[in-house]
Amino acid sequence: MSIRGYLSRPFTLGQCLFWLWAALVLILLGAHFYRASEYGIVLCTVGMLGLFCSRAAWKRWAVALFLLWGMVEWTSSACLLAQTRLMMGMPWMRGALILSAVAVVTGLTGVALARQAMRLAHEQEAADALLRGTVFIAVFLSLFYLRLHAPLEMLLLERFFPGLGAVEIFPVAYYGAFAAGLLADPKRSRKARVRLWLVFALVFFAQFALGLLGVGQMLLTGKLHVPVPAFILYGPLFRGEMNVMPFIVLTSTLLVGSAWCSMLCYFGPFDALASQGRVLRPLPSILKGLMRWGRPAVLATGTALALLLSRAGMAAGTAVALAIAYAVLSLLIMAAVSRRWGGMLHCTTFCPMGLIVTLLGRLSPWRLRVDRTRCDDCGACEKLCRWRAITPESRAQGRALIRCTLCRDCVAVCRNNALSLRCVGLPAALSETLFCGILASLHAIFLAVAMV
Repeated sequence: MSIRGYLSRPFTLGQCLFWLWAALVLILLGAHFYRASEYGIVLCTVGMLGLFCSRAAWKRWAVALFLLWGMVEWTSSACLLAQTRLMMGMPWMRGALILSAVAVVTGLTGVALARQAMRLAHEQEAADALLRGTVFIAVFLSLFYLRLHAPLEMLLLERFFPGLGAVEIFPVAYYGAFAAGLLADPKRSRKARVRLWLVFALVFFAQFALGLLGVGQMLLTGKLHVPVPAFILYGPLFRGEMNVMPFIVLTSTLLVGSAWCSMLCYFGPFDALASQGRVLRPLPSILKGLMRWGRPAVLATGTALALLLSRAGMAAGTAVALAIAYAVLSLLIMAAVSRRWGGMLHCTTFCPMGLIVTLLGRLSPWRLRVDRTRCDDCGACEKLCRWRAITPESRAQGRALIRCTLCRDCVAVCRNNALSLRCVGLPAALSETLFCGILASLHAIFLAVAMV
């Protein structure tokens, strides 16, 4: 809706008073954070005022959820005040009651705003509004608590401007809501996924390039790592010590299954670019064999080499040179094999992390299903799938092959709506919405933090 159209709509006195009241509650919450010297969150609260001025249903959902979180913050402050004053032998009842009353008012305002958002959602797309509003607040709160409790300073802006890192939380949360809307829209999801994925990779490698140039704040641990997915595994084996990346991959894979390979891997977009616009050609027997045995062989060989070289005491510089050679080989495979034959052949024949994620993805509840009563065997999904995860045989069994990365491109292209992403125990529509929300949230969170 245009600003002119918005301003031309009639407002009742009650609506005007409620708007002023909710704005006052937001300002009061911002003042609370200002008093705590949380200036970044103060600016985020100003951003929430901007969202509140919109009539978009998802933005009202976001503000409502923000106020409900604000109620929790006020309650926590009341408990902390009472505890502190009790320990000091000072009166505490009055201050605790005042803060508790403010918490109740903030919560009731959030509930009222949520009901208003539900009414607006009936005029717009209710599922999309709830999805985007929830993703916004999920990303916001995840980054907020990550900033407070992570053992390392994860937010990039915090590394350059201590105390103001929270400023990046609001725009990243907004980006997460934007991404969720694109991924959930079947008409736009195919192209949008690749573009969002490419943005993710470019941001990651920009961090890596700046780290190479000596900007230490861009590095998660202060040490430069080889930015190749395989070394998420090989690196800790060689060094003999674990870092945070394997746990990040494990957690995200449990949450969204093998979609890590189609949205969260920072190397995959280049394989996608190499094969983009290329027709999927029939593979020669050697490539068919590599699709079955290539990744297990690379995984076993790389693991053995990492352990042997570590025990042999190889110099770190030599190990980095070998790692760079590995990365160059990966790029050559993308440029030559994937481009010539079409599809994500680096990911499906060479990348050991792809194999690990695929296997771990079986622990997640997400599965691609084919409804045989709707499928007319037109083959559109098979011709489109860059991972070659759909075959006539798999369609007959009502599923995709194990190398499916849940990219959902096939779901968007199916003219009979025969393909769907399913979560155990949930209907297809809810499964799709929930999956898009979790995936968009992880994508935005990973984009905001130092990952190299």
